[in-house]
Amino acid sequence: MTRVALLARKKELVAETPNFNSRKFRYYLSRANYQREWGRGYRRPGVGTRILAFFLKFIPKVGPFKALDFKIPTQQTEDLYIASVNHTLDNYKGLLAETETKKLHLPDTDFDTGRMTHAGEYVLTDKAYAHLLDELAQQNFAQITPELRNNILTFYGDPSAPLATKQNPGAWQKTQDEVQRLKTLTPADTPALQISALP
Repeated sequence: MTRVALLARKKELVAETPNFNSRKFRYYLSRANYQREWGRGYRRPGVGTRILAFFLKFIPKVGPFKALDFKIPTQQTEDLYIASVNHTLDNYKGLLAETETKKLHLPDTDFDTGRMTHAGEYVLTDKAYAHLLDELAQQNFAQITPELRNNILTFYGDPSAPLATKQNPGAWQKTQDEVQRLKTLTPADTPALQISALP
């Protein structure tokens, strides 16, 4: 359905946008270079897709065909998107430059929301901390570093925080028990080993 929708609205989607910044955004590659860098995974719409796209133009956009009634982004929306991509690239280049000079400092922010990380700030953050704590507890905290221990205890430091984990009483009780176990460890008891990334 996505292929059909794109084919049916192709002229609207590929219309040239009179936006100077879009030149910076675009990335031109010849087909040979594209296939060398990204592979040959792209499939062109076949005859069946083209026929279906033609007939679907006349079908009411309800039920499963509602996907065909998507709205083309406005000029303002496209400008904001292009500007955001350009800003992201400029920021990334700046971070790479800081890495080369060994001056990189990354604040503890949520990559999804951009806000400072704290308990109850974001559901996925709450779940990630609970998962990490559980993984460490299963190993009796054998791989935790003093810095990671302090980070986890700080995250769970406010008992009144609106953690998503609290919605499941059993899971929340387990998390509280594991936090208490972690509190009994002193920094001197924690070996200086690096923990592997979460799956």
